[in-house]
Amino acid sequence: MLFRILQGVGIAALLGCAVLALQGTPLLGPEWSRARILYAGAGAVSALTLLAMGTLGQMVRRIEASQAAILARLDRE
Repeated sequence: MLFRILQGVGIAALLGCAVLALQGTPLLGPEWSRARILYAGAGAVSALTLLAMGTLGQMVRRIEASQAAILARLDRE
C-alpha cells in the first residue's frame, strides 16, 4: 500500500511540474520564464524518484512472493 501511495504522489507531483513548466511558456503564462521551466524540471526529477521508489518496492514484494513460492515447492519435494 505504501508503494502505491508513493507512486500516486509521484504522478501528482509530475503533473504539477508539467503545469508549472507550461506556465513558464506563452501557452499558459504571460511570457517565457526560464526560472519556472528549470524549477519544474528539478521538481520532475524528485517526482520521478518517487515513482521509481514505488516501482522498486513493488518489484521487491513480487520477488519475495516468488521466492516464498519456490521455497515452498522445494520443501514439498
